[in-house]
Amino acid sequence: MIAICITAPLAFALCVRLVPQRAARRAVRLILAFVAALLPFAAAGSLDGLSLVFVTLVSLLGLLATLFSAGILADDWTSGYAIWSSKPVYFILLGAFWSAMLLVVLAGNFAILWLGISLTTLATAFLVGYSGEPAALEAAWKYLVLCSVGIAFALLGIVVLAHVSIADGVAPTAALSWSAIAAHGQAGSTALARLAVALMIVGFGTKAGLAPMHAWLPDAHSKAPAPISALLSGVLVSCALYAIMRVLGVAWDLGIGAFASSLLVWFGALSIIVAGVLMLTQTDLKRLLAYSTVEHAGIVAIALGFGGPLGWFAALFHVVVHAFAKSSAFFCAGIVQRERGATEMRHLRGLWSSASGRILLGSLAALSGMPPFGLFVSELLVVAAGVAAHKWAPLAIGIVGLVLAFAAIARVAIEIEAGVAPSRSTHAPVSSARPHARLAAVTAAFALTCSLVLAALPWSAAGAVLQAAAATIGGTR
Repeated sequence: MIAICITAPLAFALCVRLVPQRAARRAVRLILAFVAALLPFAAAGSLDGLSLVFVTLVSLLGLLATLFSAGILADDWTSGYAIWSSKPVYFILLGAFWSAMLLVVLAGNFAILWLGISLTTLATAFLVGYSGEPAALEAAWKYLVLCSVGIAFALLGIVVLAHVSIADGVAPTAALSWSAIAAHGQAGSTALARLAVALMIVGFGTKAGLAPMHAWLPDAHSKAPAPISALLSGVLVSCALYAIMRVLGVAWDLGIGAFASSLLVWFGALSIIVAGVLMLTQTDLKRLLAYSTVEHAGIVAIALGFGGPLGWFAALFHVVVHAFAKSSAFFCAGIVQRERGATEMRHLRGLWSSASGRILLGSLAALSGMPPFGLFVSELLVVAAGVAAHKWAPLAIGIVGLVLAFAAIARVAIEIEAGVAPSRSTHAPVSSARPHARLAAVTAAFALTCSLVLAALPWSAAGAVLQAAAATIGGTR
């Protein structure tokens, strides 16, 4: 059943190509996207809580990205200059991307997880450079090279971990299973275990966009089509953070949890402060959102490093609410780009006059951590976890970074929402009256609404489920 769930998005994308008529093909695509999003829940009984949380994120946001793509790209498709820059190939690559992310979060060992992370790189490299323009191709090559280096580090760490596990008596066939490693307790060779964990954190941290391994992220996330940027920032980074959570759990099981937590605390603090500074200098909306992803990945990392039930819950909760808020922001950026023909801030004025601009303002408010959105609650919990852990230096650095990021987003929000919209656009606007355009706007609004509603999650019954899932981050022993 799990194999069917993983392959369904790609298989359905390929099947849609067999439908001859355009209108029917679009309807079948949307129906199959809903089916692909629901299928993983049929296997929910065989998943642990942590996997189930991320399966839900991947499935729901994969569906939203497909709906958005079918809406905003339906009437005005830009074919681009490359052979892969066509509508059929786009949806096939989107299906492959979706399937690869499901492989990551449904894996039961680090070998399969690593394979899924590698496949996401291959699928999205073409999507980042889909337009074939020089800047997009450069971003795609940078993404491919730097992430491949990170994945190579992770693979080396996995090999070392397998050696440690086998030396500790774990069966070779289960040497990379986190449940099997947990059953055998502390590592015999602490030095090798630390090396394995450090390499895996650096490797998967590269994919998550943690500083200083973040150089690929702003270019890739800003040059990709808006729905792909939403998946890259909202889901793919979350999948890489999921891998780090699994590494942290194994580290605690091996008796080196404090070492792994220390690494994550400082990677997180560095990411937050670097992103906050760089966000102040951005002049392009999508690049600002990309650097915001670096900031929020840092927040998750520092929360994992603070540790304890509160820190682990805050990290997982932050992943969930950030996924929806960031997806909404990139969806809105895509609509604005269609309406105005640009994402540079100097071309964006008076966005408050459009529905997409008002949704974008809400998304920016959510990403800045303003109440009553979920990120305000999660960031408050992260600060509380830092205080409880008495990690004063990284906490202070993180708070400074949060203030800088808030100032950057507030400045941009005021700059692009105020004023009068230009009388003429450099790009043919997409009328909001078109049903397809309305579908894109509704998708963005739904994602933003989720980030608002989820603010109440810690005090709901679902919060207890999330808390139980977060508890596994600290190991299963």
